[in-house]
Amino acid sequence: MVERFSLQDTEDLSPPQFFLSEDQISSYKEEGFLILRNVLPPHLMSRLSSGSSDLSATPCLHCAMTYYDTAPLLHSYDNVCQRPELIHHNFHEVLYRSPLAHISSQLMDNRPIRILRTLTLGSRAGQTIPLRWHADHAIFPGQRKCGDGLVVWMPIGNTSYADANGLVVLKKSHKIHEEMIDNGTWFENQGSVHGQRLHLEFYKSLVKTHEKEEPTLNPGDAILFDRCTVHSASGVNSRNIRRNSWQIRFFADPQKVERDLYKHHPSSDIMDEKNANEEGFLSGPHFPQIWPKTIPDEQHAIKQGHLLRTQQEWFLFMLGYPRHLVKSNVVRSAESLGFSLQHPLFSVLVRLGEILQIV
Repeated sequence: MVERFSLQDTEDLSPPQFFLSEDQISSYKEEGFLILRNVLPPHLMSRLSSGSSDLSATPCLHCAMTYYDTAPLLHSYDNVCQRPELIHHNFHEVLYRSPLAHISSQLMDNRPIRILRTLTLGSRAGQTIPLRWHADHAIFPGQRKCGDGLVVWMPIGNTSYADANGLVVLKKSHKIHEEMIDNGTWFENQGSVHGQRLHLEFYKSLVKTHEKEEPTLNPGDAILFDRCTVHSASGVNSRNIRRNSWQIRFFADPQKVERDLYKHHPSSDIMDEKNANEEGFLSGPHFPQIWPKTIPDEQHAIKQGHLLRTQQEWFLFMLGYPRHLVKSNVVRSAESLGFSLQHPLFSVLVRLGEILQIV
């Protein structure tokens, strides 16, 4: 059974403190990532592992729609769930009882922190997740800067190894990504599917000039990396073991509503005026504040289940994104057939789809 939370859990949700050293903060800003060992205590990791097992054993509409509500690249994973804390108490408890929000605040100039998204990603024991270098910059609010959003990535249950679909990052890659933003290259390409594929090819080329970090992460360890840091699953699973992970995306508050050049996918398109305060800053239960303290009204709306959609509501919502549905289903079919998205034929199909205005 998926364990929901109770309304009493809205009380006193402010996360604990965890102070970083100046060297750790400087290293993060220079390298684009920071690895922390044993940052989550065993009792929280036990809760996380139990919650993950529940989600795997109990399929639900909320998690199933993650494949269509987010980037099509997630179809390569065996099971995914966006914002599991909305439907399972364990994820909610770990999110708010861990020091990750305070840590993230220190890495983003001690600003207040809001939650953008959380996401669980799982693969089968014999499955190899493709190597696809990418950055998460586009899914964060604001497209004109790095440094004000980050990703926390941690393994659940099993140790994460580079030769078992583990996470790998390119050192200092956030700096060249910021150069792309400053010189306009990012905006020239981000407005089309073909342009986004050019970005992916560029990220892939950075392996020749940037050193890889291939950490071994035990349960309780976490790696935090900048929204502009280029990363990927390793593309190797010689150990033939499962990979199960949870990632949390935090952004520094305040963030102005800024309409993107391109509607990437439905979950990013809610960064609009409907979810902003009177000053035009993103706020409310879709993007709840977590540090330095939570906001009771936001938490109450979350616990009431107002952010969960029924089957009919999902159907009507997704009708507003016909091109995304086409792309997502094409990618899903390609993944199931073992068809590489880097294949030249796929590029031709993308250009044809853009000409016909169906992607």
